[in-house]
Amino acid sequence: MRFRHNLSNALSIANIALALHFIPNSQAQPKREELKERSPAISWPVERRPRMLGKHLQVVVDGPEESRIKVTSDNLTFIFEDEGQWVVSSTTTPRYSILMNDRLNRDLTFGIARFSKGQFLASLDDKDWNGYVESIKNDVIPKKIVYQHYTAEGRSAPYILKNWTRKIEYEYPLGNGETGKTREIFSFIDGDLFVFIFSGNKNTIDANRDSHNLFLTRMNAYADS
Repeated sequence: MRFRHNLSNALSIANIALALHFIPNSQAQPKREELKERSPAISWPVERRPRMLGKHLQVVVDGPEESRIKVTSDNLTFIFEDEGQWVVSSTTTPRYSILMNDRLNRDLTFGIARFSKGQFLASLDDKDWNGYVESIKNDVIPKKIVYQHYTAEGRSAPYILKNWTRKIEYEYPLGNGETGKTREIFSFIDGDLFVFIFSGNKNTIDANRDSHNLFLTRMNAYADS
């Protein structure tokens, strides 16, 4: 009888252990967000961007002369209002079509990159945009994305020729305890993708946000007929 009692207890313990084995462990289950399929990374192309030419102009609009920067890009011409803040660099990196430095702070830069159809993002929709976001997160230098906005979901400065824009801002270490920041504003103009980029020390970028937004919002563009 004792043998049967012990055997019965052993079987009961085994059955309980077997049942516990199949009870889902909530801590071990992946979160719903983790179950979503991530967009494949779409990195910024390594090929050199087509060169843009920049030139300073003095124009008369209503009264005294005013300063302008004329940027020529194939069939497009951009005109920026500028009171001597930006200096067009004679050299650039493959990432930019043109690069400018702030006259008083040479570490603060403004660049433009142009992409023809099929070279980078096909649209500003999530299906393409999320892939670029993934590439930033997985870049060699750790980057922290601090802001994103799509004007298709609500208005937000700067405005690019009344076109939709998609913006992203990210921060990264510069060394010596300083933090760098980059603002990228994407917009399609005349069928091509243009990216307008401000980069520099985080504090400098944040302090000049309104003036940079106005700089882009007041931009005009002309296309060759």
